[in-house]
Amino acid sequence: MTPPPRRTRSRAVVALLRDAARIDRSQSDPVVALRNAVGVAAPLAIGVLLGSATIGLPSTIGALQTAFADRPGPYRLRVVRMVGTATVAAITSGLAVLASTSDVGSAALLLVLGFGAGLLLGAGPSATQVGTAAVATALVLGHLPQPPSVAVHVGLLVLLGGVGQTVLAVLGWPLGRHRPERLALAALYRELARAARVPAGTSEPPPTGDVLTATRQTLYGLGHDHGPSVEAYRVLLDEGERIRRETVVIAAAAERLADDRNPILAGFVREASTASAAVLDEIADALVAGREVTDRVLDRARATIRFAITRLENDDAPGEPTRRAAASRLRALSGQLRAAVDSTRTGAGEGRSGQQGRRGVSLRTRIAELRYALTPSPAVRLHAVRVAVLVAGSDLVTRLAGFERGYWVSLTVLVVLRPDFGSTLQRSTMRVAGTVVGLLIASELVHWIPGGQWWNVALILIFAFGMRFAGPTNVAPSAISLSALVVVLLAVDGVAPHETLVDRSVATLIGGALAVLAALLLPAWERQFLPGRMAALLRAYRDYLAALADPQADRAALGARRTAARMARTEAQASVDRAEAEPVPARSAIELGRSVLANSHRIVHAELTYDALRGGIAESGGVPELKAFLDDAVRALDITQAAVAAGRAPGSVPRLRRRYDALVEAVDTSPDRVGGPEAATTLEEATDRITDGIDTLVSTLRRELSVPDDEVALPSDA
Repeated sequence: MTPPPRRTRSRAVVALLRDAARIDRSQSDPVVALRNAVGVAAPLAIGVLLGSATIGLPSTIGALQTAFADRPGPYRLRVVRMVGTATVAAITSGLAVLASTSDVGSAALLLVLGFGAGLLLGAGPSATQVGTAAVATALVLGHLPQPPSVAVHVGLLVLLGGVGQTVLAVLGWPLGRHRPERLALAALYRELARAARVPAGTSEPPPTGDVLTATRQTLYGLGHDHGPSVEAYRVLLDEGERIRRETVVIAAAAERLADDRNPILAGFVREASTASAAVLDEIADALVAGREVTDRVLDRARATIRFAITRLENDDAPGEPTRRAAASRLRALSGQLRAAVDSTRTGAGEGRSGQQGRRGVSLRTRIAELRYALTPSPAVRLHAVRVAVLVAGSDLVTRLAGFERGYWVSLTVLVVLRPDFGSTLQRSTMRVAGTVVGLLIASELVHWIPGGQWWNVALILIFAFGMRFAGPTNVAPSAISLSALVVVLLAVDGVAPHETLVDRSVATLIGGALAVLAALLLPAWERQFLPGRMAALLRAYRDYLAALADPQADRAALGARRTAARMARTEAQASVDRAEAEPVPARSAIELGRSVLANSHRIVHAELTYDALRGGIAESGGVPELKAFLDDAVRALDITQAAVAAGRAPGSVPRLRRRYDALVEAVDTSPDRVGGPEAATTLEEATDRITDGIDTLVSTLRRELSVPDDEVALPSDA
């Protein structure tokens, strides 16, 4: 395998900034942006009607912070997330007003809040937003000239603005109770359709992994709904996972047919896969619209699949086992498409009748999940210390120095500082650039438009829409709109726009520089954590294979292992990318990480193939040699993951090739015990890939870690 070309540090930084500047429109939702903008502007409009827009400023701040928590997910979860954010923001804003008369008291409050916000980064985006809202509202409202006696009043106004934003976010609940679930499934089925049209090779990660994880979280995570429709959506999720596995197997079968000089038959298999993509797209469209799938699309696809099966079974070309294996998997895919289409009929009910479902996950399980999420890693703990010291310290310095609106230094640090250097540099650069552009735009607009409070309300509506439409991943466009929004808000409070332009630009530049400097002086280099992430990836794949080898493992256990493997792969890939962007030597760690990823892709593709065969093999009785092979493969992955975690080459490993040869002999002798000749061919191909993937991984680890490759292997019967 040819290693990727090496990049210099300067080129890595340039690539990092280029990635940050790339526009991601996947999270740009005009409906969400419009309702959030209305929620932000409404308190000011009410204030204008009451005589002064400044009356609505605290509520606008609460609505602004709560808007960031308005993200996809079940309505119940959205309410919990948004009301929780508003409540925390209200409490911290009241505390900030109480402490505002004391510089030391304000700094102490921010020190505690900053440390908590830093820790919450490791608990996911929802918790991160709560922490950010807590610190941001305390910073802004703690600097406004208000007596401590109004602390409760200010907190209630902040809460009112957040609750109003929440009400706008869930107005559609009675009309489309399960719309978030349907949209998540639609995204999954579109990805499945894309994978069916353009199959991924075994050198790439299995398709749709991240989308599948996000969809499962929506349907089973905190705040999930219940009822027949949701149960139908969960069936669709399960069918989607099965279709994903069949797609992987069918793509491998088409490759084998092409390699066996059967290009025509390989073309029929690919045409059948493409036909299934049309059904998957139709299911996605039906989920978005909340309707049933039309049978016409399904009938056409199944006719194409039947024709391909007929040609595979009747053709006299060589490679009969592969042809029959491909036909068997296409039959399974046809049945799964029919089951998925049938499930849309129940799901289209949208909870309008008899939606009484099963009980959710127990409170004890939820508490255990929360405790796990809030257990910070060393990198997160260091990040929490950096956030606390920089936010509180910079705020104290700007207070003592009399820097007007110096809290923007602390706010910039809060939103751009991340545990790793690469993300911090990206966010700092894009934030500074977006802020300057936004300030210039808003200053000109405020200068040229007619005066009046209603004009300010209109500008705030426009800029709030732009900020939310940009989406959280597009830091620069979001910063442009947010900066412009701040100019107008301060103009409402009596601050001249030209003063805001200079103060905010300088403060943002200082805050961004402090964040990057902190990432350099108090580093949590990703290279330190890269071996652990790679070991976690191999451990997740080992656990998945162990569950597949366990005849007692049920569907829930296998699903949990698959999800864990997908999440570990996502984190491992992100870890390699972050390490490559760091301005420190880490080439050996990066190359090791890429080698582990490349070889593990082949292993997990094979595991997914065996997952698709597992039920039929169990019903046919199986062969003892298969269990012996899988057990040795699990032991080999155990050894490799321990070696990667310890930074040493793996020692003796089981001789998988000998186990594989024994398995092939047993399967060829009794193919009916593993589901028939076609299943036997697919099983042999999958176990061969597992063997080759693990053997290559062991060899690569020994080479990368400078250990001879001819070390004696552990006997397979040891």
